[in-house]
Amino acid sequence: MFNGAKYTFNPLDLNQSHRLLLYPALILPIILYVILKDLPLESKRLVLMYYAWMGLLNFSLEAKFNNFAGNAWVTALPLHLCNINLFLIPLGVWKRNRSIMGFSFFVAPLGALMALLFPEPLFSGFSLFLPRIFGYYVTHAILVVCGLSLATLGFYSPDPKDIPRILKTFGLLAVGAHLINLLLRLTLCPEANYFFTYGAEIGVLKLFWRIIPAPLLYGLPAPLILAGYMYAVCALSRLARGAEEASFS
Repeated sequence: MFNGAKYTFNPLDLNQSHRLLLYPALILPIILYVILKDLPLESKRLVLMYYAWMGLLNFSLEAKFNNFAGNAWVTALPLHLCNINLFLIPLGVWKRNRSIMGFSFFVAPLGALMALLFPEPLFSGFSLFLPRIFGYYVTHAILVVCGLSLATLGFYSPDPKDIPRILKTFGLLAVGAHLINLLLRLTLCPEANYFFTYGAEIGVLKLFWRIIPAPLLYGLPAPLILAGYMYAVCALSRLARGAEEASFS
């Protein structure tokens, strides 16, 4: 077990060290917009890709320290619902693929914020400045910035027409992760659980498991919730664009 001063984590009353990461993660997309707004899209694309790669580098260091906690290296690959976006965001902006960018815009900030506010037991109850804990929170803070920056830098504008394709992308990634879990559980690591297809000690996922106690299938309510969330964001985005256009008319 790691040594270090413990703290009481309350998502409604973040301690000072967490604010040092969470608040900048929410503000930095606006700062990047102000700094980069007059630059060509290609320059913005390079900045966002480099930022995601920086997150991937940080994640690799985080995974190294997590191995000291007893995790097999195969459980520390960037194939979870959040950190897979460290690959998908650069790919989406490079290929100009709306399905990938849409998935990352909707899922990366939401999933990363959930991970920051409601961390798994392995990442809660310890000092933020332990290497594995700090790496975990920095990685997810970077994901929040990159996901939101897809919209603020002009790469992606929420559109309800994209939602079926985004849900398809979500489903394909979940099935792919489950197949990887099956393979790893039969060979190298019986604890493999990318995309949490075998359940997790997280409130809503525990609830889903009680309703449908079957690997992968227990997550069937998730796409419905995600769809509702995406439609709500699209509606708010449309209202914001309408208000902006009205202010200039």
